[in-house]
Amino acid sequence: MRQKLVDLHTHSSASDGLYGPAELVNLASKAGLSAIALTDHDTVDGLVEAEEAAVKAGIEFIPGIEIGIVHEGEEIHILGYYLSNRNLLNQELKVQKVERLNRMIAMRKKMSDMGFKIGIDEVLAESGEAAPGRMHLARLLVKKRYVHSTDQAFSLYLKQDGPAYVPRKTISLDSVMELLSRTAKLIAIAHPKKAGESLIKLLLEKGLNAVEVFHPEHSKERVNYYKKVAAENKLLITGGSDYHGDRGSRSYPVRLAIDYSYLDNIKGFINGDYPFLR
Repeated sequence: MRQKLVDLHTHSSASDGLYGPAELVNLASKAGLSAIALTDHDTVDGLVEAEEAAVKAGIEFIPGIEIGIVHEGEEIHILGYYLSNRNLLNQELKVQKVERLNRMIAMRKKMSDMGFKIGIDEVLAESGEAAPGRMHLARLLVKKRYVHSTDQAFSLYLKQDGPAYVPRKTISLDSVMELLSRTAKLIAIAHPKKAGESLIKLLLEKGLNAVEVFHPEHSKERVNYYKKVAAENKLLITGGSDYHGDRGSRSYPVRLAIDYSYLDNIKGFINGDYPFLR
């Protein structure tokens, strides 16, 4: 019997993914996934298109979002799943979109000062209707042959301590958790990496339900660590590919999907019949 798989972390061109919401869903369906969540950055604009494509493709769809914030100098990403009141989400996140543009203007200026010939109009053309982000700038650097890959763009220039990095002004951690408590049935911390248990305990007090244990940037040791943290704190486990469509391939990264049993646990929690229910 074929293993049922789900990807709970993906991005479309509504934020910084390469493929449109419908195309992303179709790629996942053709790859054999049973379910997929769309978790675009700071926007729900792609959800309707993705949902319609999922119905046609016969794949289960989970509407989600990933909201980035800066807390005590560290960038943190929070995932919300099974969203309601999307109008409220869009209204509250308008400031995030404006700040993304302001940050990109500042980052482009830094790159210009370093000798890179990149116009803000080129960055906006790369992002299309989406708010511009670092991934759009990274792709542009590849296209202009300043770097070989988006990974190299981040490692050399765009990562948090990189020479072109500019911190983003965001809404507060408390505001994000309060907003998601009103609009999402499940709240998870995305790819905590080295963040550790202290951050998770802080978020627990603010309504955290789950930890993204499985992520491409998590080593086997880190996966095991966060499995332990999740169990000790009675948190659910999520995970996924964080797929943006890059790395030069249209092949969906099925190896980064997770077993459907994790989604079963989430749905049990939401329905009130999961033993971790607090």
